[in-house]
Amino acid sequence: MNDKLAVEHVEIHLKEPMEFAATLKHYGALFVGEGAAEVLGDYGAGPNHTLPTGGTARSYGGLSVFTFLRIRTWMRIDDREKANQMVSDAEALGLIEGLHG
Repeated sequence: MNDKLAVEHVEIHLKEPMEFAATLKHYGALFVGEGAAEVLGDYGAGPNHTLPTGGTARSYGGLSVFTFLRIRTWMRIDDREKANQMVSDAEALGLIEGLHG
């Protein structure tokens, strides 16, 4: 049910909380055990007070330093012979998508 709702806060109070926690995929912040009160996550120990709401935890995490990082990707091909199969595959995919010219 939790993963369907993708709720903002999840508290786990079970005998073996980590086993259950490992099964969860979608939540804003997870609080495991009696010592991990939600208020500490918001105002004391982290993780954060700005969390995804309305089910958006299926796709996004809480606001963090990672929110402000700029991810850059690049590639380099030094040996065209070794890249021939990749080039052929990319060309075929482009043609399938209608990218002629």
